Amino acid sequence: MSERVNLETAIAVLETQRTVLGDATVDASIAALQRQLAEPGTVPPEEQRKLVTVLFADLAGWTAMGQQLDPEEVQL
Repeated sequence: MSERVNLETAIAVLETQRTVLGDATVDASIAALQRQLAEPGTVPPEEQRKLVTVLFADLAGWTAMGQQLDPEEVQL
């Protein structure tokens, strides 16, 4: 189950417990859960689609050159 579905389920369950927990407790809890839902990072990466380009390259002599340089000089 995704994080979004878990949060929505938690809100629904809290609503059913209003008589037991009281309005103040349920309202505060639901407000916190709704803030989490509103955050941009709430949608997990597995639910996002992005078009990406990946380049794999093998540079001739790179390993030998990299071994001779200081780490600060080797930047990718």
